[in-house]
Amino acid sequence: MILEEDTTISLVNREFVKRFGYTREETENRKSWTEFIDPRDVDRMREYHRLRRIDPEGPPKNYEFRFISKAGEVRNVFLTVDLIPGTRKSIASLVDITELRRADETLKIRGVELENKTRELEELNAALRVLLKRREEDRNELEEKVLTNVKKLVLPYIEKLKKGRLDPVARTSILILESNLRDIIAPFSSKLSSLHMNLTPRELQVASLIKEGRTTKEIAEFLNVTPSAVNICRHRIRHKLGLNNRKINLQTYLSQLP
Repeated sequence: MILEEDTTISLVNREFVKRFGYTREETENRKSWTEFIDPRDVDRMREYHRLRRIDPEGPPKNYEFRFISKAGEVRNVFLTVDLIPGTRKSIASLVDITELRRADETLKIRGVELENKTRELEELNAALRVLLKRREEDRNELEEKVLTNVKKLVLPYIEKLKKGRLDPVARTSILILESNLRDIIAPFSSKLSSLHMNLTPRELQVASLIKEGRTTKEIAEFLNVTPSAVNICRHRIRHKLGLNNRKINLQTYLSQLP
């Protein structure tokens, strides 16, 4: 494209005709290039055109602007322009980058959407962590209530029943009931339950009874084992708790646990 000093277009090529819809006959020596420029860009480009005749190296030779096609569509165009040596005419090359700009805009929109989705997921994860923590706290509170209620409201009455006059069947039933209750509440003790990986179920049961202040004889009767078996179990518990070489009473140590 050749541009005169007075902004008249004196020459266009076939690509210009194909891309923007204006014929050579209606453009060459008939139109000013300013007629094709979006109003938002025309003042800036007029100034570049004027300054180029004063200082050819002053205004930019490469920049983008918005071109209005014959169909009225605004196209994004990349312009390369310079003076023809020895003249005051400009030679300009136009590259339609509309699709590239649309792709850029789409990419930006997708980027914003991705950021929003990421933020939403982070907020959702934070909310989920709060809910899970609250659920864990509620579960721990419920377990503590069950443990406390069984120990304070159920087991004392079982103890009273055991001290009464019971026939063998009734006594066996009471012992089974007590054993089952203790099996139920055993995992609720946070410290003792954390020792499940080290203590066997029998050792955990003995530890719970020792913590309550039961004697070796009482534990043996309750578990229907010999006192020597209880003592062996006591020794294994002390060993696993790291108390073998320490002068610490096992019942005192266990009573300090929740």
